[in-house]
Amino acid sequence: MQLELPLAVEPVVAPAGTLRYIQLGSEVVGYRFRRARRRSIGIVIDDDGLRVAAPGHAPIAEVEAFIREKARWILRKLADWRAAPKPQVVEWRNGTAIAFLGEPVIIELVPGRRDVILQDGTLAIGLAPRAEPAALRKRALVWLKDRALVLFGQRVALCAAGLGVPAPVLTLSGARTQWGVCRADGHIRLNWRLIHLPLRLIDYVVAHELAHLREMNHSARFWAVVGGLYPDYAAARAELRDCSHRLPIL
Repeated sequence: MQLELPLAVEPVVAPAGTLRYIQLGSEVVGYRFRRARRRSIGIVIDDDGLRVAAPGHAPIAEVEAFIREKARWILRKLADWRAAPKPQVVEWRNGTAIAFLGEPVIIELVPGRRDVILQDGTLAIGLAPRAEPAALRKRALVWLKDRALVLFGQRVALCAAGLGVPAPVLTLSGARTQWGVCRADGHIRLNWRLIHLPLRLIDYVVAHELAHLREMNHSARFWAVVGGLYPDYAAARAELRDCSHRLPIL
């Protein structure tokens, strides 16, 4: 099972599907359309805009009739998306601030060194004096992912102990729409970008995924397990929904 939430991350290739347009009220709306192995027509609005998937046998007229039925909802969601605060686009240079565990840290380029040290709100990155921004970005991302793997491993071990199970295998994910996932074999994957968020939200995601070791669903029994591990899960869950606008685009 996976914890899916909208994530705003670095630019990627154009989404799959054919770009089409439809008139909804007074607005012409573009959407990405694709055929999929599914039983019904599905609509998603995320950072790629409006996306529609339909079974191979569904005529395009039926698809667009379905879109028009949902026009009020679609237009409202698109308006909300356009009005939402946009995430920070990081400029990789000396003095740039990035989020780490919910707090800003300032990047300081230190020529002539090769290490990366976080101290007193400053992330000192050792690089050659004339290093390109791409090199600075690479060093910072490696450091962030390394710290994420260590910290997440510690939080998973603590949560597993509270659940009374061995610590599961943990790997990092770079998924665009998942904070975490628990596979049927007990393997846990956590999105490394959680390292930008406060520890309390990381702990909620950890509790959510480990609860699937008991209940591979989102039933009342599952949420009871989550509550036993993280009593204030409802507040954390609500806060996490807004975090796509706080994640920097690295």
